[in-house]
Amino acid sequence: MSASDIHARLEAALSELQRAEKNAVLLFGEILRRKLYRDLGYSSIQAYAAEALSFTPSKTSQFVRLAGALEELPRLRRSVASGELGWTKAREVAKVATPESEGKWIAEAACSSSRSLEQKVRAVRRRVRQAPQVAGQPALNLGESQSDPAPLDIQITVNTKYTSEQYARREALLETIRKRAARKGSTVQGLTRAELILTALNDMAEKLDSGSGTATVSSSPFQVIVYTCKICGAAEVRTDRGSKPVSAEVVQCDAIIQEPGRPNRATIPPKKRQAALIRAGHRCETHGCERTRFLEVHHRRPRSHGGSNETANLQVLCSGCHQLVHRQGRLQDNTRTE
Repeated sequence: MSASDIHARLEAALSELQRAEKNAVLLFGEILRRKLYRDLGYSSIQAYAAEALSFTPSKTSQFVRLAGALEELPRLRRSVASGELGWTKAREVAKVATPESEGKWIAEAACSSSRSLEQKVRAVRRRVRQAPQVAGQPALNLGESQSDPAPLDIQITVNTKYTSEQYARREALLETIRKRAARKGSTVQGLTRAELILTALNDMAEKLDSGSGTATVSSSPFQVIVYTCKICGAAEVRTDRGSKPVSAEVVQCDAIIQEPGRPNRATIPPKKRQAALIRAGHRCETHGCERTRFLEVHHRRPRSHGGSNETANLQVLCSGCHQLVHRQGRLQDNTRTE
């Protein structure tokens, strides 16, 4: 083949590659938005991407970031899905556009070459890094002047979604931080939750720097109280936002049962629980997950079906994987019943 023929084929291959990448991100975004990875047997998008797609952590982050940007920018997403805007340009626009400015950026992309658009995006991002914007104002508007000095007191809002159990754990952890700070004589009255968490992290860092901290993992420093109904079996946690339902099955797997007039009883003996955690290396044993926080111990064969507390019947799972395992078990039971 001549040079021109090879060049033409290379251009066609690159165009096909861009279309494939665009479709991959759109489909990935659909799985992320609808949490379809749970239907496929994974508790998180990270576990799904690592195990089912063989993604590296950096590639997963890239896909999550692009899918999230397209979800927040509906006009850009429609332009990409319809083919109005090429994928190469869309990736650049997603780096800087906001819901308020996406129209301007789409118009700019339409009349610019890919290289020119990339240079403009890079220039805007550089200006923003050098002169942060006032909180509440769009930071990445096309052609905006950055000559005015920016104030140093910048606030950042972080929105986080919790399950009922995760929110209850968060409240219990914050209360533990307050009590520990109070015992040390710190002034905790009036501190925001973010300040309490920063105080606890700073205290932990100081201990590690001084050599007084240890790397061992002990039992949880806080408790979450779950109320269960003996008649219907429903379970709930009581938070500052009202009572929230939780999975009673998960609670029964790994908990300390407290009943009036009776001694507390652990569903799994502490030594057996610790042995299971050590065997798992204090990590979730779900393939592709390996989280190290909010670990729970699950009975592979439920105790209600004759399962024992022997370590071979115990599996260490993070809270997300634990809930997923019980959810899949309920679906299988319903299928067998039908």
